[in-house]
Amino acid sequence: MNQPNKYAATSATLHRNIFELIDQFSEEFRNMNGRIIDIGCGPGNTTRDILVPCVGREAVIVGADISPEMIEYANQHYAVSDKLSFLELDMQTSELPKNLIEQFDHAVSFYALHWCKNTQKALQNIYKLLRPGGKAIILTISHHLNYDMYLEQEKDPRFAPYMQGSEKWTPPHQGCANADEMMKKDLIAAKFKVEYCVNKWNTFTYPSLDTLVDLVMSVNPCVNKMPNDVQRECREDMKERLKTKTVSTKGGSTVDCPISVLRIVIQKPENSEEIN
Repeated sequence: MNQPNKYAATSATLHRNIFELIDQFSEEFRNMNGRIIDIGCGPGNTTRDILVPCVGREAVIVGADISPEMIEYANQHYAVSDKLSFLELDMQTSELPKNLIEQFDHAVSFYALHWCKNTQKALQNIYKLLRPGGKAIILTISHHLNYDMYLEQEKDPRFAPYMQGSEKWTPPHQGCANADEMMKKDLIAAKFKVEYCVNKWNTFTYPSLDTLVDLVMSVNPCVNKMPNDVQRECREDMKERLKTKTVSTKGGSTVDCPISVLRIVIQKPENSEEIN
């Protein structure tokens, strides 16, 4: 995410899976009280508008994100005294701040864990953040075709100078048929009790192909490295590539895009073990 609300036009589509997750585990969300950390909160709008209304009234929520710009924006626009605050945090850090260890009763994360290449370290840090008995509910992308497109463009001489290293921000489970089994192994290695871990394929419907292209370009961290003329050429190239990967519906006015997501519910055991 390069700028707050950069792809606001597609937010309703992206939020659909979040609402489905909340509906599926409505009781778990309602029972979330105490301190909750929202990992990968971005600009904070999802934390305030979606998470706050579905958890316990007495809950105190802390949004966390690796981006200082996102945290600054969130604190300026969405912070609520004694109820909702935001802090900068790298979930792959080797040294989690001591003042955060075992300070949260619950953790949630929507569309963030797939940015972590070191999944095990991120999960270990979530474990450390939680108090014994604490529960975490996670929604993370396991496969999206836009990452396939980036890898293709990396091999194109026109864009190669700017697109190198795109595998660094490709989801760890991209292209893996057994994403849920792979994730379960990492969860168990992090000492969690796994209550639910399912990989689900579904379809996102975008208002137009251009809307999807806008989204794919907005979350591409390499775009800002490109001169304006190369950006325009990259966008047109991406549009042509996506035409062959998506399905037009309703007379071509909307576009269906397949995506798979992992839905995860885990708990730190009451008699938890320390992770070094």
